[in-house]
Parts: sequence; C-alpha cells; structure tokens
Amino acid sequence: MIKLFVANISTLSGSERRSDGGRPFLEGHLAYWLGGLVLCAIYTNSYFRNAAVPSPKARFPEGWWGWFDQSKYLQSAQALAHLDFHAAMHWYPFGYALLGAPFAWMGYHAYFLPDLICLLLTGGGFLAVAQALGARPLTGVLLFLLATVGTQDVRNTWVEPWNTTLACALIWWSFALACRLVLLPPETQLAKHRLAGFTLWGALLAFIPVVRPTDALIAGGVVAFSFLTALATRSLRLKELACAILGAAIVLSLCGALWLRIYGAHPSDYMVMSKGLGFRLDLLWWKTYLLLITPRPWFPDGSGLLQHIHWLYFSLVGMALLPFLGVRRAFLPLILLAGLSVFYALLFFSYVDLIPSGLWRYNNVHYFKWMFPACALLGWWALHQFFSRQWRLVLAVGAAIFILSGIRLLPVPASTAHMPIWMVTLHEAPPSWPDLYFSDLALRDNRAIQHNIHDFRAMPDSQGERWITLAHPFNGVPTPYPASSKSVPEQFWGMHLTWRPDPCWLPPHPCNFKPPLP
Repeated sequence: MIKLFVANISTLSGSERRSDGGRPFLEGHLAYWLGGLVLCAIYTNSYFRNAAVPSPKARFPEGWWGWFDQSKYLQSAQALAHLDFHAAMHWYPFGYALLGAPFAWMGYHAYFLPDLICLLLTGGGFLAVAQALGARPLTGVLLFLLATVGTQDVRNTWVEPWNTTLACALIWWSFALACRLVLLPPETQLAKHRLAGFTLWGALLAFIPVVRPTDALIAGGVVAFSFLTALATRSLRLKELACAILGAAIVLSLCGALWLRIYGAHPSDYMVMSKGLGFRLDLLWWKTYLLLITPRPWFPDGSGLLQHIHWLYFSLVGMALLPFLGVRRAFLPLILLAGLSVFYALLFFSYVDLIPSGLWRYNNVHYFKWMFPACALLGWWALHQFFSRQWRLVLAVGAAIFILSGIRLLPVPASTAHMPIWMVTLHEAPPSWPDLYFSDLALRDNRAIQHNIHDFRAMPDSQGERWITLAHPFNGVPTPYPASSKSVPEQFWGMHLTWRPDPCWLPPHPCNFKPPLP
C-alpha cells in the first residue's frame, strides 16, 4: 500500500530525478516513506481511539453505524456485496458503497482499509500537485499531515466513514493529472503515455459525481479551466480530448447501467429529498460570517472554521495575493485550487442544512476536507512569498485581511417596531436538543411563514430556547404557526455592526462572552 503511495508520487515527479548523485531523489523517497508510515500510524490510532468506533464492549456497540448516513453506507455496501439491487437498500449514490463492497466481510470495520487507502491516495495526488508548485517533498508531506490529521475534528472525518473520503482521492488525482497533462508549462508536463493519462483523467472526473453529485461542480471546474488553458496555450489536441471523453464515457456507461438496475429511469428518493433542502443565496454573507469567523454569541455552541483552524488565515492571504503575484503559468494550479475552494465554500455556506452547531457536532466539516490540503498549499505559498522581494505586498494584504476579520456582528436588544429581528430568545425550561433542533416548528411574522431548518434554526440553550433567522430577518413579532396557547417570556434581538482590533476567531474569543450567554 505504501509502495503504491510512493510509486504514484515518483511517477509524476520527474523533476526530482536529478543527476547529482541521486541525493534529492533518495531524500524525496525517504520523506514519502516516513510520511506514509506516520499517516498510517495516526490513522490507525485515531480509528480505534475514536469515541464512536464500533465495538462489542462499547456502550453503543454499533458505534457510528448507528448514525443515519453511516448506516446507509454500510447497508448499501453489504447489499452490493450480495448482489442485492433493490432500491430500498441504496439510499445514497452508490459510488462509496462500491468501494466498501469488497470489504463487507470485515463487518463493522468494512471501511477501515478502504478509507486508509483513499487517504494515502489523496496524499499521493496532493504531493504531486505540491511538487508541481515547487514545494520540497518534506514540505509537502508536512503540509498534508497538517491539513488532514493535524486537527482532531478534521482527523475524525477521515477515520469515520464518509463518502467525501473517496471523493477526496478522486479530486486530488484529478488535480494532479490536470497539472501534468495541461496546466503546467510543456517542459514539466507528462511526456510519456499521455493518451493513457487523458483516459484515466476522464474516468476519474466522471466518477466524482457518481460518489457525490454536488462535487460535479468540482469536476466541471477542472474540465472548464483545463479546456480554456489548452485553448489559450494552443495545446489542445483532438486525440487527447477524445481519450478523456472515452474514459468518462466508459465510467458513465457502467455506472449508468448500475443506476438503471437499481433505481430505473427516475431519480432516487435521496435526490428528491435533497432537492427539497437545497441551497439558498438569501443572506449568504450572514451564513459566511457565522461559518467562517464565529457563530457566537448568536448560537449557543459551535465555532467558525477560522476560529477552529487558525492557520486558514494564511490561506485567505494566499488567495488574496493571487491576482497580484499569481499571473504566471506556473501558478495556474494555485489559481484553480483557490477558485474552486472559494466557489465550493460559498456553495456549502448557502446549504440550508449546514449551520455552525452541526459543523462540529455532526461532523459536517467533512464537506470541506478536500479543501484543507488546498488551503495548506495556498498558506504555504503566501508564507513563501513573504520571504521574497514581495514581502511588503504580502504584509499589506495580510494586514488588510486581519483588519477585516475584526468585524463583529453582535446581537442587541431590539424593539419589533424599530428594527429587523434576527433572533428571539425564550426563557423557559430548556427542551431536549434533538426534539427542538430537528422539530417541524413553523413561525409566522408580518411577512410570511418560516420553517425550522429551511428558514431559521431553533435550538435550546441554558435559559430556554432561541430562534435564529437564516433566510431573512423576522418582520414583526414571530409566533408559532399554527397558533399555540403557550406563553413564555420573549426577548427580541437586532444586529449591530462593530469592529475591534482583537478578532473573535482568535483567543480569548471575545464574542463568546457577549450577550446572550449560552
């Protein structure tokens, strides 16, 4: 497994094969071996120490297989292993189940090896891209370890079964092949077996949406960016294009046949349900602030991505620097990574069911785990530019982003007659978390009827409960719909924009101590 990991890297990394005694080549292989061993050790330790790992001695022996998503993955994998094609056995798209089916004999640990292989393959694709951008092998290994296993909550999303694990491997090898086949200058592109490379590339890109349909946007972004690059550099060759189309057609034909065998010529129940949730652009800036900077004190718990993973700040600096410093062809991979990361992040910030509490409580941060290695590369590039003649520009951009991150959106007591209502707190005995969080509560204000999950979120706190608007502010006093005779003290909260030099995403996280307290 580790040999495959190392061989895949060395195949794409011809730039490391130098004639000066072979020392850089050997150092690179040593870094890959050590990185692979460390990754395997951390993964195995984290897997069996995870609080939700299935175990007959545990309080809940099923572990994560008792969770909804994971139970459906295992059900589908076991069904495919027994050639059971009934639609009732396959809730999610079957790409991830195809990965687990050969290992179904391992029972509750069916995804231990497949997920480890995907993690190693993701590392292979990442290191190929990192070397294409000039990172040394050891630097690439350290960046990947930081981005995947450097934070416990992110590390958990790799050991717990999620279909994003397979998607990450496909996405990063799609990036790696895009670099070596199209994006980089001709002298650093793959010279041999290009037609086979394009066929494999097309197959990988086509399989991405089979695993996660929303990730078709990533595959489409890679295709569009690479196609435009080939047109701009006059390097488009019909044979290579035909091979990429052939690879995609083979995968889509096989998967299409399996889809028809399971679901017939109509959408699955999961697709119908997902369409009902969907994405909303209403108040995207508000969701972005909550998920990126901090949700406190609006939400009683949770933290923003920056608040939880501080080094993402350097990634933002790298993204902001690209228009000024990333204009050379050698930086096209960085532009692709940055563009897709920004677009994908904003897309999922607009996802109705993604809120700060669920980001960590229900490990929804797994949506972004393919992005974290890209963010690590962008952060490394920003720091690399700081130690160049462009350090003044880097310092200025870094300072500007730091200052902007000091913006605070804080709740203030409000009168319903004078300002929009962004939150309502009710003072009562706190209800149970799942009963309120997943409730079908509806509220009526002067404008419309709003529904929990889709338009606002209801959740308990130590003082009772709170209703936090996410689609648009409440207009007037919101009341339960249908009307209820229940009467409890309410407090209404508006929004106040302010700025302080100590951002809320850095310790001591000052927004955590603003009213209303959790």
